[in-house]
Amino acid sequence: MKDGGGPRQATSLRLAEHVWAVALYSLLAAVFTYPLVSNLDRVNGAGDPAVMVWSMAWISHAVTTDPAALYDANIFHPIENALAYTDLLLPSALFTAPLYLATGNALLGFNVVLLLTFVLSGYAVFLLAHRLLAGSSYASPAALFAGALYTLSPYRFGHITQLNSMTTYLLPLILLFMHRYLEDGRRPRDLFLVGIFFALNALSGLYYGVFALLMMAAFFAVWSLVNREPPRLRDFLYGVPVFALFGGVLALLLGPYLALSGESDHGRSIETVAGGSFVPPALLTSPPESALLGWTPEAFGVTNENGYPMYELTLYPGLVAASLAAYGLLSRNRRPRASALYAGLGAVIFILSCGPYIPVGDLRIPLPYYLIYEYVPGFDSLRVPARMWAIVMLCIAVLAGFGLRALLDRLRGRKAVLALAALSVVAALEFSPTLPVDRFVDRGPPELEPAYAYLAEEAPEDTPVVAEVPFANPGDAFRETPRMYRSTHGWWRLVNGYASYFPEGYDESREALDSLPEPESLEELRSLGVDYVVAHADQYEDDGEDGGEVLRSLEDEPSLERVAGDGTAELYRFEG
Repeated sequence: MKDGGGPRQATSLRLAEHVWAVALYSLLAAVFTYPLVSNLDRVNGAGDPAVMVWSMAWISHAVTTDPAALYDANIFHPIENALAYTDLLLPSALFTAPLYLATGNALLGFNVVLLLTFVLSGYAVFLLAHRLLAGSSYASPAALFAGALYTLSPYRFGHITQLNSMTTYLLPLILLFMHRYLEDGRRPRDLFLVGIFFALNALSGLYYGVFALLMMAAFFAVWSLVNREPPRLRDFLYGVPVFALFGGVLALLLGPYLALSGESDHGRSIETVAGGSFVPPALLTSPPESALLGWTPEAFGVTNENGYPMYELTLYPGLVAASLAAYGLLSRNRRPRASALYAGLGAVIFILSCGPYIPVGDLRIPLPYYLIYEYVPGFDSLRVPARMWAIVMLCIAVLAGFGLRALLDRLRGRKAVLALAALSVVAALEFSPTLPVDRFVDRGPPELEPAYAYLAEEAPEDTPVVAEVPFANPGDAFRETPRMYRSTHGWWRLVNGYASYFPEGYDESREALDSLPEPESLEELRSLGVDYVVAHADQYEDDGEDGGEVLRSLEDEPSLERVAGDGTAELYRFEG
């Protein structure tokens, strides 16, 4: 029997321990995201949250009205497969679809899933760590602690506005069932479950769908080395059909994404990828919202102003987590192979997270990720190798569980209880955000301005095409995202949109329509089949134009008829 745990050890968890684990992580989620739990129908409308609220609502709408039109989302009109320009979030959207359909509130489902990512990420690591520690004294508290470290880590809080990067709970489940397959008799059902969780992971976020492939390959290789057990024939006999099945399902569901990633203009330059890779100062950097360590981005120069994607590089693992992980590796423990396995896996993924090369003066020293970037299809579309830190942090959390178990076993009794309490307090202080976390909460419940209320009444019958001006500019890139959210109230077709990539022709349409009511802009409205125009006076002012003058010129144009508005967002019917 391998020291990673066998069949009898893996089933030693009692029902009460599952309940306590879920209760603990639920409490931590509520406290560390306060006041989100009491504001589930309110969210910051700008930026990535609005995009993902829109995406989940669109999926819920499409699968219940016209599943065949899932990818024919209502942005970037008249582009086909517009949903493929954003992340899919399919499992999250399907899970909350009943809630959205019952309430019509797109924000509610998003926030419920966001909170659940904390609970499920902690619980999944708890299950994984408990399997590895089963049969040892203090296994349960050590596993609970490992789950808390993982789910509350600064890296995850740095991505709290990106639901696709928060659904990390499937990664430890993939590893859990890989353990079960390799150590519990190589049963096909365990490999099948690996395939299920891998597929769900890919459908929850494309980044971790791709990075999970690297994690699984590295895990299998390191496990074989640590246990001195080469792959067996049955691994291929079982693995080929299982992953062919799930690969086929994913290819079918993600077809538009695969087609888009194959286009020549969809790849990222190697310099862009290097800019999103691990840098040493990131190890000391927490999000600015951190209560104690919010000063670290400025102090260590990991800021957007310095050319770094700041929230991608909040990689501080925590002093408690790092110290316990080191103690778990250096101390004598009952699971030396498991410790070596997670140290090796973490090291491999860490090296890959460093990106394609290390710059040394004018030289570029290539790293293994360079070969992946150059020769493996799809990897040149991934901007941020540093996102693999979710896997590195998973390994650190598991190793910290080993270290905590060894420490408590050494202290025992009252000393062990006091040590656990002290470490918990210090780790909580390290990871605690500033309370209340105002960035989660909009200043009021979502209410539609008169222009959008009119569209919401008209859209269900005619599905009109709408253009909103002025379009977003580089200084206000998220101008489009509240517009996407508002469109969920009627699902009118938007010429506008926001995504990591923009479709061909979008820039030309934006330039033409921003000059309304010039003749070329009116011609662009006709060519796009636009029915309504929403004009924002205040946003023209932000762009240095006279918003009032623009609105007056629109009202003087015979082909534009004002039908609703409040002086800020004005709606015009276009008779082209």
